Order: sequence, then C-alpha cells, then structure tokens
Amino acid sequence: MNVGKFFEPVKKFFREDAGEIISAYFDGEKIFIARLTKKFETIEVDADSSEIEQLAEKISLVCKQRGWKTSSVGFCLRQEDAVTFQTEINNVPEEQIPALVKSWALAQAGANPAFSFTKVGEELWMETMPKTTANEYLTTFKKFGLNLRGLSIMPDDLLAKRHPYDRTEFITEIIRNKSSPNLLTTSNSLWNWQKISYAAAAIFLCLLIIGSIKLFLDYDEATDKLDAAKVSVENLNADIALKKDIDDTVAELHKINKLAAQVDINENFNRLLNLGKIADKNIRLTKIRADENSLELEGITDESDALKNYLGRVRSTVAKSARLESSSERDDGKIVFVIRAALE
Repeated sequence: MNVGKFFEPVKKFFREDAGEIISAYFDGEKIFIARLTKKFETIEVDADSSEIEQLAEKISLVCKQRGWKTSSVGFCLRQEDAVTFQTEINNVPEEQIPALVKSWALAQAGANPAFSFTKVGEELWMETMPKTTANEYLTTFKKFGLNLRGLSIMPDDLLAKRHPYDRTEFITEIIRNKSSPNLLTTSNSLWNWQKISYAAAAIFLCLLIIGSIKLFLDYDEATDKLDAAKVSVENLNADIALKKDIDDTVAELHKINKLAAQVDINENFNRLLNLGKIADKNIRLTKIRADENSLELEGITDESDALKNYLGRVRSTVAKSARLESSSERDDGKIVFVIRAALE
C-alpha cells in the first residue's frame, strides 16, 4: 500500500486552495479585479478611497456579490507603494543574492523590512516596504474575509503592456506558482491554517464528546452497580430482620421451655385436661375449683338426663368419688347443679 497516496487527499484538503485565485490592482481611481479558475474573469469598480481598508472592503463586496471564493487573494501594488530597484548582478554568486537584497532592504525600509526579489534576465529586481505595512495589508484583507497570499509590484521591464489586468495576471501567477517576488514570502505557507485549526477543534470536540459519552456510560454502569448494591443491602437487611425475628422467637421458646421444665405438673392439671376431653354440648360449666383434696364443678343444663350422663363421665374419667351435691330448677327451666369429688 502506498502511504503517500493514502494521505494525498488529506494533504490536498489542508493545503491552500489555488484552484480559484482572486487578484486585484488599484491604479489610483479604479480597482481591477480578476478571477482565475479554468477561465479568466474580470471586473472593474470605482474606488471611493485609496485607503487599504476601503480597497479591501470593496474587493470583498464584489467577491460576495459574484459568489467568488476568497481563500487565495493577490494584490498588485503601484510603483509608489513600495521601494523598488533593478540592477545588473554580474559576477554575484547565486547564494549571496538573498544577503545582498536584505542589506539593501534594511537601508531602504528600516530595521524590520519585508522584502523580495527575482531575476529578470541578467538583472535583479528587488522590492521592499516596512514589515508593519505588509502586515497591515494582511490583517485588513483578513478582516473582510480575504486570505491575502500575494503582495508585489510588477517589475519595470514588464510594464510595456501597460494594461491594469496585466498586473492582476502577474500577481495571479505568483500565487499559483508560489514564486517571487512576493512581499509575503515569510508568511506564504502552503497550508490552510484556518482549516487545520477548525479540524483540530473538531477533533478536540469529538474527543470531548467521546469522553463525555464514556463518562455517562461509566456513570450509568456505576449507577446500576450502586442500585444492585442497594437491593443487596435491602435484601440483607430483610434477611437480618428475619433472622432477628427467628432468634427472638427461638429465645422466647427457650424461655417457655425453661419455665415449663420448672413447673410441677401435678395430678389436678391432668384432671383439668380430662374435663376438657369429656365436655358435653348440653352441659355448660360456670365454675371450676380444685385443690389438693377436692374438686368442685358448678354448671347449667337443660336436661336431667344430660346431667346424669355427664356425672357418669366425670366419675369414670376425672374422679371416681364424684357425686351430685345439689341440683335445682330455675324459673326459666334451666337446671343448676354442683358436683363434688374428694381427691386422694
């Protein structure tokens, strides 16, 4: 796999777009604007002022009205807008030319000059202006959405054509071929840093979103685990409460068993149990009294035969000495009785 070919579309995207170039020239009265794509389109407009800001604003307005892209813009200066010089360079080594031009620019524009040069035949064309002035063009054009990529003056020996659009074509070629002379050479990067900064911001935003999503997923997972832990704790608390109830119940049973073990279950208790066993629906006991020596039962019945049968069951089950102590009939027909028995 050719890695270079793989990254070529990416490189192309982030490079400055030279497929459409806007170039302009101001002659003191009019602004001549040209657009180069597959063809060359031109338009001229009157200039209200020679100030850089007004010129940039007018160029920007024309481009917006016509839908022209302004990612690669060039501006051709007038002869009086910068200092230029053309001289023969016989016997000057090629590698010494940049230092020669810089020395000349320092002498003409001060300590911090913007300068460029090009060879025209056997002669050297040089141009310079204060770097602050070149930066003013850059920032002013940028203020109106114009990405200034070329700033220069047409050399003297090319001025014979004289037509203003020759100057726009000249600056267009400088941008397209990334050639000299160009007073913006130091900032003439091949890369579109605006796109790169947008891409970096987008990547950072994506990473931020991914990080946020992961944070939310981790939060949801942690929440689920916490909820599960809460359920486990609640279940554990329920189990603990149940165990406590069971422990309390067992402890209570132990107490009852301990008390029951201490109770002296005597014969009278068995007799009372037997009274319950021989209970008769026709006999209703109203009082039971028992001590170590005797047992006394008081009750009510509707039938004398029922009383007789009950007395027989008491004798055979509870106490053999049981006898009918007394019985009487009330006004309502109920028979009231007392049964006594001597206990051994």
